[in-house]
Amino acid sequence: MKQDKRAFMFISPHFDDVILSCASTLMELVNQGHTCKVLTVFGGCPSVRFQPGEIARQYAAEDLGLFEDEIEGDHLSILVARRLQEDQQAFRHLAGVQVEVLSFPDAIYRENKGQPYYRTEEDLFGLPDKQDEDIFLPKIEKYLQSCDLARKFTWVFPAISKHVDHQLLTKAGLRLMSQGYPVLFYSEFPYWQQYNEFLQDGWRQLELRNSVYTPVKRAAVLEYKTQLLGLFGEEAETKINNGDILSEAELFWIQETDTQVWRVFRAISSEPLQT
Repeated sequence: MKQDKRAFMFISPHFDDVILSCASTLMELVNQGHTCKVLTVFGGCPSVRFQPGEIARQYAAEDLGLFEDEIEGDHLSILVARRLQEDQQAFRHLAGVQVEVLSFPDAIYRENKGQPYYRTEEDLFGLPDKQDEDIFLPKIEKYLQSCDLARKFTWVFPAISKHVDHQLLTKAGLRLMSQGYPVLFYSEFPYWQQYNEFLQDGWRQLELRNSVYTPVKRAAVLEYKTQLLGLFGEEAETKINNGDILSEAELFWIQETDTQVWRVFRAISSEPLQT
């Protein structure tokens, strides 16, 4: 029986998350005739009144090759523009994948009257700020719904990272699912090396491997030049090219009762599915 073609909406918190975590799966889904769109949520610039905190300065200095005391507000907008350009270059390697970037600001740029919610790395990987939970999350949820008024997509949300932006989107995915949207989740790389548990009942982890796409995935990841040092340390490019960093495995969480998605993922796996 001919397999039905489906449409998938992959949610990327930041400019690199989906390619790091799902690039091979995206390419095989497209190769088999499915529609794939990546929606990067936190792609906006900070407000002009924003005063960068410790973690914003640290990340900007690392990504731009500057000292922390050199960082000013303009540098943050320059960094966002550079990351967007890197993202566009990365997706050129993934022919057929649609891409959209939303203008919500990254957690390190969110503020109240110019003062950041998240000042330190501990804050960034802690609990989301109450204003993010009460005000920001409903805005995200409403916007996501507007992206799929016809409900044609199966939504693929991040699942396990402790980063506050990822936590917010995991909650958004669960909320959409409670409203009848078809939803599954992916484990974010490299975070799944530390955290790999999705604390929801009725879900099974699925491991996909498709080594034919590994060279393309490596080339796409290498486009995120501002992120390589922070993610993978010194000589990251050499390590990636040597196959020492990126995993061929891509991990997903699928509801045990979702037989349609099981069939799709079974069909795109070049090896027996690992569960």
